[in-house]
Amino acid sequence: MNKAYETMRNFWLDVKNLQHKEEVPLLGERKICVCGVEIAARDTKGGIKNFLIAASSLGNASIYFENNSASGIGGFTGGASSGSVREKALRMMQAGAAAAVRLEPKAVLTPQQDENKVTLFAVSGDGQIYASELPETDVRNPENALYAFFAYSQQLISAFRAENEAVSPSKETAKPAAPSAAADTEPDKKQ
Repeated sequence: MNKAYETMRNFWLDVKNLQHKEEVPLLGERKICVCGVEIAARDTKGGIKNFLIAASSLGNASIYFENNSASGIGGFTGGASSGSVREKALRMMQAGAAAAVRLEPKAVLTPQQDENKVTLFAVSGDGQIYASELPETDVRNPENALYAFFAYSQQLISAFRAENEAVSPSKETAKPAAPSAAADTEPDKKQ
């Protein structure tokens, strides 16, 4: 993991970064204020690159991904005011907070290194990290208890993509990983 990505990843995992806000909603039984998904992928040189999707209960969100550029990182931020990114960030937060009871307490969140697995995580207002690492194929199954959490993260990627394309429709832009087929449907409503 490169330093730029590590810095942004640690920003989201440290709830002290939210404490300057007047009222940070704490959601669910475990009082969650940040949640996200970390995915690993192989780059063209065969190395592992990480991809982080994170949101706060305030409705802001970010996507960060390691790359081979000079800075070593790319990404998107948004959701602070209104719009689709904020809506999807809040939905992911609600699903993540509900799923947090199924996640294990962790002292440290180890970066994802297996491109066939994903790490789902939630952080409580007191800084406790809860996480689960599982095969991506499992979490894409609508019968999986963590499906809605993951599916909303994919909808958040789609919202960032749509927002980015609306701002610069004539430019060729870096596109986040393709969302699942289920990303265009409501995750908590089985088809």
